[in-house]
Amino acid sequence: MVSISIMKKKINAIQFSLGRINKYRSLALEEFIDDNDAKDIVAHNLFLALQNVIDIGTHIIADANWEEPNFLAEIPGILAREGVITAELVKPLKGMIGLRNLIAHEYGDLDFITIFRIVQEDLGDLTRFLEAVIKYCKL
Repeated sequence: MVSISIMKKKINAIQFSLGRINKYRSLALEEFIDDNDAKDIVAHNLFLALQNVIDIGTHIIADANWEEPNFLAEIPGILAREGVITAELVKPLKGMIGLRNLIAHEYGDLDFITIFRIVQEDLGDLTRFLEAVIKYCKL
């Protein structure tokens, strides 16, 4: 059985990071691009949120003894196949995991216009992921 305390800690961490990111949603694109602090805070908290998504996914997969992913981007597909999340979440989560890898390994090459778009349009996917995990884990 998944560790309830670990899951709650990871879920709370994602919610905290989303709260930090949401403080910058009111910025216009130009304001965001010109504000290095906003870019740093948003990128860092996206990284933290996405790392916790990965951690939750690997914890559920390992606990259930499902197919082990060869790459982090395979985690959403496994979770969808096993009924933890919907199939509609697979593509956006895979893309965000790819972004997490860029933040972690190639910060200088980040496309902050894409990050701005994610902040404006795609954070709901992380909320839907959390809702699915909470339901699956019966939290």
